[in-house]
Amino acid sequence: NAATVSPEIRERVLAAGEQLGYRPRGRGARPEPQALRSLVFLVRVHNRVGLAAMLGDFYGYVLQGVEAECRRQRISMRFALDDGSPLDAQLERLEPLDDGGILLVGPFTGADVAQVQRHGAPLVLLNNVVEQPVDAVLPDYFLGAQLAVRHLLAAGHRRVAYLHGRDRFTTRQRLLGYEAALREAGIAPDPHWVVSSSMAPQAAREAVAELLARDTGCTALFCVNDVSAYGALLALGDAGLRPGADLSLVGFDDIDLAALTTTRLTTIHVPKLEMGALA
Repeated sequence: NAATVSPEIRERVLAAGEQLGYRPRGRGARPEPQALRSLVFLVRVHNRVGLAAMLGDFYGYVLQGVEAECRRQRISMRFALDDGSPLDAQLERLEPLDDGGILLVGPFTGADVAQVQRHGAPLVLLNNVVEQPVDAVLPDYFLGAQLAVRHLLAAGHRRVAYLHGRDRFTTRQRLLGYEAALREAGIAPDPHWVVSSSMAPQAAREAVAELLARDTGCTALFCVNDVSAYGALLALGDAGLRPGADLSLVGFDDIDLAALTTTRLTTIHVPKLEMGALA
């Protein structure tokens, strides 16, 4: 309908569109799936930590998996850091997204997801879950925690403590898996065996020192992730205890740090590259 287009040309274009079944693609949901040509990797940092600390050995590998799959599929990838402004405004600045998708990484909420969904672009959450139905890729944290505790129980431990993290879906699943493994072995979970930290090494060190001061009689400790387990190792050293001899230890994530500690850490492997590629 541009003024520079003659009525004859307009009629020919409309007739061709009708014959081919063409429908204009608006900002809403698409009538048919379209192949992605671009992708936005939008990150919100956890607990106000810096971006480098957040990506680290976990999300750094996830990002590597995303980038490798984008290269294989010939999809251009843009990295964006959530700047705290309304997501609607951020997405407007990231336009055009007509042929693109969005990966949300970090503690985005259901309200955030709703804002993104209004833009109509395909959306996947990475390592996160919200209340409304939306595609998400994350490990089976419940089963992973069960495997860790079952390993300790199989080694003969009956009193297994747990170093928890900040309360969110992914950490709650690990807590539930820890408790389920104890119950299936006929052991009632004891809240005195559980301490929480921010999952930073120093915070974990202080939490485990508090646990040791309780004198619970626990002979093993399952840690919410490997970074927390590193803090636990520091706390054991502070108390003059030997990891693996005086107190057995299992981490979670299998980041590079697990192989670099003085005592190599037993841990639960998470396929981080595959997570990124699958998302």
